[in-house]
Amino acid sequence: MHGEIYMLWLSSLVAHLTSRKLNELLTRFGSAKEVFSAPRDVLRSIGSLSPLALDILTRDRNLSFIEDLLRILESNKIVYISREHEAFPMMLAAIPDPPIGIFYIGELPPEDLHKVSIIGSRKCSEYGLMAAGKLAAPLAQRGIVIVSGMARGVDSMAHRSALEGGGKTIAVLGCGADICYPREAHPLRKKIIENGCVLSEYPPGTQPHKAFFPARNRIISGLSHAVVVAEAGRKSGTLITVDTAHDQGREVLAVPGNISSKLSEGTNRLIRDGAFPVIDYTDVLFALGISGEVEPEVPPDKNTVLAPDEKRVYDVVHSEAVHFDAIPAQTGLTLSQCHMACIALELKKLIRKLPGARYVKL
Repeated sequence: MHGEIYMLWLSSLVAHLTSRKLNELLTRFGSAKEVFSAPRDVLRSIGSLSPLALDILTRDRNLSFIEDLLRILESNKIVYISREHEAFPMMLAAIPDPPIGIFYIGELPPEDLHKVSIIGSRKCSEYGLMAAGKLAAPLAQRGIVIVSGMARGVDSMAHRSALEGGGKTIAVLGCGADICYPREAHPLRKKIIENGCVLSEYPPGTQPHKAFFPARNRIISGLSHAVVVAEAGRKSGTLITVDTAHDQGREVLAVPGNISSKLSEGTNRLIRDGAFPVIDYTDVLFALGISGEVEPEVPPDKNTVLAPDEKRVYDVVHSEAVHFDAIPAQTGLTLSQCHMACIALELKKLIRKLPGARYVKL
């Protein structure tokens, strides 16, 4: 069998044996083929392998198992490449404890494109969502690939905004690439696959598990030139990605938040401890060593024509949520005029309505 097939076999075990353990075996035996062929007695001589690990390593060492796995990959349109493959991302291959291989659906963005991960808490505030969107869209417009974890909250907003910006995005999963998690993300997942890929080190059929997400995080940062934390509390799991980013030598950036908000404690502390503060997408470009002009704030579509009432309402809606009741007083318009202007601006995708009759500028 070809060497890539042996690596595929080894990758199929990562949900049961950690990547770290599999890398130790590769180092000890020199190749996945030698691990595949090693007698059980030789494997048993490795003191760090438990009886269960031995059973897992020796259970499916046969051609029929690999043929079945290849059929599953084909039926789910999943591509597998090991880190020995020429198409495997070079930056990811160079991290401590790199994945044996990756499974993905879609297309890997070209190696020469800059990649930035935008991450944050699942239980985020409107401010965190706004920050993720305000950074991801213009970065994507400038050819930066946005990497995140497709989780609820900041991650999903980063992917959606990258797609709205006409760019490419990579979703790194803590489950098999054929599994949609969270379940409600099917429409987003479909668009990501059409404009990038969903990617995992776990074989198809692997269900999400809390133990997989810290390992997933090292791939998010490993694929990226820089990691931007849009919002994170003091004990947020997002900070695990920051730790791996530091270990990998990646630039860490953070969006400042309200000092009275517990949801911003983590990001504010990151900045205090030396993370690069981000208040605009050009800060990210600067950290990457890319020149970028600061553009005046204009509607997302510069050709959009605003009626006079729409322009007055658009000018008083900001990135911080504004309650509808405050708009008439600030614009001098009637309630009915404000209501119609808000609907028109929503349809033009210039503002978003939030729960509680509040609006934010996109």
